[in-house]
Amino acid sequence: MRSGELYPLGLAKLVDRPNDPGYNEVMSLDSPVPLHFEGEETDEEVFIVLRAHPITNVGWILMAVIMILLPLVGLVALFVRQTGGLPFSLATATAGFFVWTLIALGIAFQQYLHWYFNLYILTNRRIVDIDFFGLFHRRISQTHLSNVQDITFSKGGILQNFLDFGNMNLQTAGTETNFEFHNIPDPETNQKHVSSLIRKVKNQKLRHDGV
Repeated sequence: MRSGELYPLGLAKLVDRPNDPGYNEVMSLDSPVPLHFEGEETDEEVFIVLRAHPITNVGWILMAVIMILLPLVGLVALFVRQTGGLPFSLATATAGFFVWTLIALGIAFQQYLHWYFNLYILTNRRIVDIDFFGLFHRRISQTHLSNVQDITFSKGGILQNFLDFGNMNLQTAGTETNFEFHNIPDPETNQKHVSSLIRKVKNQKLRHDGV
């Protein structure tokens, strides 16, 4: 087993490098990505790591900001415009706002973890799809690269075409589960990377088998 970080609970962690956005990790097919994950097999190497485009986080970020700002604006307006006594004190209002802010930040943090730890990993042996639902709840799907028969990608709408992100579908043989990578950056280029990796792995297997 190669030395490096092992992230628990079936998750994986990217090793930060300068100028690396951290959501589209593809290195030379002769140079593996410095990443380890639970369940990694002996001599298995990671070559491609993908996660959803960061723009997919805008919705929950805006929601968290609104959840925090609206009560604050409301409280300020109440205290500024009050003409009589309020049914609660400033200390009670501050404590309530603090608790509400913690709840909003907790929800936002959960959404961030959901984005960060939902990973699509391709090694020199298999595809690993990690679906993260919570710290103690995740689903991991996998299949050998040799089972992949076709790879397609799609981009729909102005936003996906303008920011260059979309979905990539990997169709597998027989009753094997198909894999769909959702909202990944530059799906066309990543399709080529994945196809090249699969082709290389299959060619190596053929040479190893003496075909």
